[in-house]
Amino acid sequence: MSTSSDLITGIIKFGGQTNGRDKFFRLVQYSVKLIWWNLKNKNDLVEKLKKLESSMSMTRKLLRMGKSLDFIQAALKSLHIKDDIIRWTVTLSKISQSMFLLFDHIIYFHNLGIIKTDKAKWSKISAQFWFFSLALNLTRNFYDIANLVKLEMSKQQKRGNEIQYSNGETTATYNGRRTPNAGALSVVVQCVCDNKPVFLDLVKNVSDLVLPLNTLGKVNASTGVQGFLGIISSMIGVATVWNPTLKLVP
Repeated sequence: MSTSSDLITGIIKFGGQTNGRDKFFRLVQYSVKLIWWNLKNKNDLVEKLKKLESSMSMTRKLLRMGKSLDFIQAALKSLHIKDDIIRWTVTLSKISQSMFLLFDHIIYFHNLGIIKTDKAKWSKISAQFWFFSLALNLTRNFYDIANLVKLEMSKQQKRGNEIQYSNGETTATYNGRRTPNAGALSVVVQCVCDNKPVFLDLVKNVSDLVLPLNTLGKVNASTGVQGFLGIISSMIGVATVWNPTLKLVP
């Protein structure tokens, strides 16, 4: 009974957040994109799904209205981070996200018919800032991973090992976990298990990277690939809103 109650409470809390609704609509948007790509021969249904995808996109643009200011505020707060690399990658990424959304607002007003502008031009400018933000995020991800691997290797070297011999094989026990001589793979696996937010953020950023590159004409990703990668990053986005402990901070 408590499980059902917790689930309902979680759904209400998730739906009550603008960011939660945005992530959910994004998941629907890219899911629909993947579905209609697989239904090429059913023209009537494809057209309806394309309209649904467009509606989800417009809804998300509305939900993000003014969010560029939130990113500017977040950028100012990140200036106090002590680590130089994290400080500048996070700060510049937040500024880039702010500019990405700002130009995305122009596209939104164009789609509504309020203003007339070169949509393709502003889409590419917006995509450039999105790509720059993702590149900075990935730089931070790889920096975090390098530090985590170094830290884990240092811990395993300093930690008192209980050497055991079994069938002529030597194994080392760390905090009750048995790993074969602290190999590189075991270090990486341990880092993933202990630092899920870092690796989820990495997967999300890598998945998203293709989308702005496709808009900029740097890669030629099919609609199906865009939909599939969008679903992956969207599911991670939903998970981080549902469970904030999975979100990489700052």
